[in-house]
Amino acid sequence: MDQPTQQVKKKAKRITLGLLAALIFFLLTVFLFWRLTDEIVLEKETGFDFKVFEILSRYTTPFTTKVMLLFTFFGSTTFLLPAYILLSAFFLFYKRNKLQSISVAAVGLSSIVLLYILKNIFHRHRPLTPLTPDVMGYSYPSGHSFSSFTFFGLFSYIIWKSNLPKFWKWILSVIFILLAVCIAGSRVYLHVHFASDVIAGFCLSIIWLSISLWVVQRIQRAQKPGVL
Repeated sequence: MDQPTQQVKKKAKRITLGLLAALIFFLLTVFLFWRLTDEIVLEKETGFDFKVFEILSRYTTPFTTKVMLLFTFFGSTTFLLPAYILLSAFFLFYKRNKLQSISVAAVGLSSIVLLYILKNIFHRHRPLTPLTPDVMGYSYPSGHSFSSFTFFGLFSYIIWKSNLPKFWKWILSVIFILLAVCIAGSRVYLHVHFASDVIAGFCLSIIWLSISLWVVQRIQRAQKPGVL
């Protein structure tokens, strides 16, 4: 067997193993979201959530609260809506790629709709002792967790499809993931969400982003566009 054929087979094997790993991770995420919904939201098993509150209460200080309020801002609509608009405009006006722009906007808008529907299905009320005022809406799943993981996950995906050096792809992806984790954690620290809310938000983000990107890829392959 010649060397090019061996290389093609090795590449095909890596792709197959990668897809299998991604599928297993996706299914585990779906299972975890279902278990959280069943045990904690429907059966109202709140021991885990209050244990997390108890642990975090040992580290509650005015300075930490200010830091957490800063992190929580980056998961808010005030930040993410302009961020989606700028990212979509970047592809539309700078990259001259209308389909890319529409794809980014569609992921953002569809995630808002999905979050609204699920919150109004589960009707879980927020914790009773928030550290920040004027928190509205239902608690499950966490909108900040879901939205931040979705946006920064999408941004990381775009970066990995770009021509940046691999070193910077890793650095930026790690930064984005850590920022999303801090945003999600800030919601629990501030007592505006239960820990199970933010875990569910993360799971839902993985599920929805995986489905959205799969659809986007199918459409773009049919249209043979750019690089999202």
